[in-house]
Amino acid sequence: MKSMDKIHITILSDLNNFKKNMYSIISLLPLKGVLSSTIDSIYEIKSILDEKRTNVIIINKTVYTKEEMDYLLALEYKEVSVVMIIDAYFKYEPFYLNCDKGFITIRRPISINKFLEVLKIALYGSIKKKKTLDYEKIRALEFAKTILVVYEKMFEDEAHKYVEMMAMNQRVSLYDACLELIVKYLLEKENIVYEHKIKF
Repeated sequence: MKSMDKIHITILSDLNNFKKNMYSIISLLPLKGVLSSTIDSIYEIKSILDEKRTNVIIINKTVYTKEEMDYLLALEYKEVSVVMIIDAYFKYEPFYLNCDKGFITIRRPISINKFLEVLKIALYGSIKKKKTLDYEKIRALEFAKTILVVYEKMFEDEAHKYVEMMAMNQRVSLYDACLELIVKYLLEKENIVYEHKIKF
């Protein structure tokens, strides 16, 4: 396996314990050859994306400024998955209205087991995006599965089966089933008015 083919996780956090714990969490992943590195500023992300140096970006800051959020929303992520850990009070509406960017958001507090399941979703999504370049459908699936893992207490594989069954029972595509879950979550959990015409 060439180093270019290895899975790379980039970690941005202002919490030292989180950075230390990430190495232990990564070792629990059912994948070999996962590399990780840390960055100190959100503004470093553009160069990482331009140089195609990562598969997954994990952002866990205690506070996000409006400028940082605007900067993150302006970037093009393509095959990269972004996991953002946010606080219970976090309500930056443009962020939710642009969830088609590919952000996977989870609120604190979150258990290590749940975080590991979300990390699996992000990694597999990133691998699949790279192979198929079908960003829209995979981003929708990532988001929908994360909702099920975090709020319905499922594991990643259970969440995947659930969405597949939902699509089959309703006789709709997997993408449409994911959109239905996402819109329901945004309306009920986040209280965000969001039409069923999101462009993922």
